[in-house]
Amino acid sequence: MAFNVLPIELNQAIAKYLESDKDVCAFSTVCHSTHNAVEGDRGSFWRTRFRERFAYDQKKTNMVLKKQYQDRRKQLKAGLALEFLHGIKQPEKDVMRVLRDLILESFHGAGAHNFDSYPICPNLRALKNFVRDSKHFLGVKRLPPNSISQRISSELAAIQLMCGHFLFEPEMSAWELFSFEVSQKAVYESPKTCPIFRGVKNLEVDMEWALHCLNFFRYHMMSEDAHTLHETIDAMDVLQKPSAWNYKLQNHRYHHLSRHWKGTYAYLDRGEIVSIRRSPPGQNIYIDKNVELGKLQTLELRFPKTSTWPSIFEHHLDSLRGAPIPNPKTRAQHRSSEAGKPTAIHFTGEGEDEEHFYASGWLNPLPDQPNGFEIPGWQRVTFMKHFIDDNAQLDQDNLWAYEGVVLPGGQIMLGRWWYADEIPNHRTYSGPFIFWAVEGGSESVDFGDSDV
Repeated sequence: MAFNVLPIELNQAIAKYLESDKDVCAFSTVCHSTHNAVEGDRGSFWRTRFRERFAYDQKKTNMVLKKQYQDRRKQLKAGLALEFLHGIKQPEKDVMRVLRDLILESFHGAGAHNFDSYPICPNLRALKNFVRDSKHFLGVKRLPPNSISQRISSELAAIQLMCGHFLFEPEMSAWELFSFEVSQKAVYESPKTCPIFRGVKNLEVDMEWALHCLNFFRYHMMSEDAHTLHETIDAMDVLQKPSAWNYKLQNHRYHHLSRHWKGTYAYLDRGEIVSIRRSPPGQNIYIDKNVELGKLQTLELRFPKTSTWPSIFEHHLDSLRGAPIPNPKTRAQHRSSEAGKPTAIHFTGEGEDEEHFYASGWLNPLPDQPNGFEIPGWQRVTFMKHFIDDNAQLDQDNLWAYEGVVLPGGQIMLGRWWYADEIPNHRTYSGPFIFWAVEGGSESVDFGDSDV
């Protein structure tokens, strides 16, 4: 064999050009020299192989990277054919573990940028490829559960939410959304029936509801058959569309929040709200308002050091929930401060919908979740959308409350709006909303650490 006379460096160079792992295995069995090129030299080939496909920790040994590489490739391949109905079977869990690790380790190590100086990460590419090639991961026909045991696991819903960042890209437009009517009913349920936050002190995101909200807007934004937002989204520049996170996820930390957002909301007439809530899941599909006109709204956020928070806003939103308001600190004080209680960060904003509006609200960090499968970076967002009357005063008869979850990475908000003239805790007239961060003079906003 000619490979026998080649130096190990040249055989390694040949192996590096082999795209498929199957070809690498075949190459390593050709002769002793090719085997040494792949398995010898203290496993240096596998470090290079891993680094080309995944973000990696330089402290890990070559053999650890080899084992991790082979496990990831095995599970990602196996996951392409799995159904992912509920996320409770062991084969599903094995793939979900790898997907979670790719999320957690994204943007580790040396960074890379594209021609537009936008940070890129091989882990995100691996996640995107899995979503694109999987038969069922995000396209499953999930019917409403008849029992608790039939509900989707919080772990699977959380992973699907994170992978949902990629579904707004052009090559994903062919993805068909099944059971839209199930998601539609879920997003119009009352907060009493389907609260966004549950658990101890309401710090746990209802991942399944958030996933329904994502699916609902994905249908309107990406489906030509919906005849709603597809043309508007399709005509937008890529930097104005929803995108994935672009930095390492960290727990209990506010940072890299864009000032500029686009978004939309949907509503039904009051009579339709009553009807859809009374109907069994999947019985009827209703014509969602606002989105049928292809309309988006804009929002520009500001984070003032001092500001006012009207009691009527807190009365409806319960934004603070006992969280202390931070005093302005220097960067040195942030670094030296001890871990404390959750800190609420106040923001203001204004934007354009049918008319100019103002916003005032809060960000609250949430614990890593779901339990046992922790992903850091979730935040609760609440704000009041309000207007100024002809006397330059707050129009208290035109208040719209918003509550939602900011997905880890700070690029997408999903949640519920309601008419704030309702009796607090009833919020009978409500619907879903989505916002996503966009380019446009945006700048990162770093509030330092805040432990939960």
